[in-house]
Amino acid sequence: MILLAKDHTMPTPSTLLLWYMVLAVLASLVYVSTSDLKWANFLSFILPAGDDKFKALFQKMMVIAFPLLVGWFVYSGTVPGTASPVELRIQHPTLLQEFEKLENPFANADEATKRKCIEEGKHLYQQNCRPCHGSKADGNGPFANAFRLRPINFTDPGTIATVVENFAFWRIKEGGPGLPAVSTPWDSAMPAWKDVLTDTQIWKIIMGEYVTAGVQSRQREEMEH
Repeated sequence: MILLAKDHTMPTPSTLLLWYMVLAVLASLVYVSTSDLKWANFLSFILPAGDDKFKALFQKMMVIAFPLLVGWFVYSGTVPGTASPVELRIQHPTLLQEFEKLENPFANADEATKRKCIEEGKHLYQQNCRPCHGSKADGNGPFANAFRLRPINFTDPGTIATVVENFAFWRIKEGGPGLPAVSTPWDSAMPAWKDVLTDTQIWKIIMGEYVTAGVQSRQREEMEH
């Protein structure tokens, strides 16, 4: 929350928690070995307790618990698992009617203005979207592995290149909570950004996002009369 200047917590990958625990144990061992006195106190704590029955009981519990804990981690990491049946998942839900007629306010701007908006959008994308969607918009952000379904790879021509810009605007603004009830579960961890970003910022992010991914949005079809 502090590093990303967010008012909500961010998902934490399990590998990050594992490395944190490993480093915490190593740091503790380094600390107790900084002096002979600390090392002696540490050894007196883990070595046989003599007549201290409480300490002896605690040491026996540690001796039993530690190998059991290691064994559980090894077992859980190597045991073959069973996956649930693949569920039908619609990648692009139907655009809500209230967003159908929206247009990018910078679509008809001059080239200098468009370039400025794209650069601002790239900056906003890196600031807000990179943790999940990756700096290259390829779905390989530092938090990507924390999700059951990884963030979509925008560089794939079958993703955002197949939707119009107002569809992307809807998905960013309303996020997973704004998805329709039809065809659930969507399994979308996308937060709603409407309370964090302005509409202008979202449009700029969309412009920068498409350029970062190296794709173009789908153009609207002309209505036949």
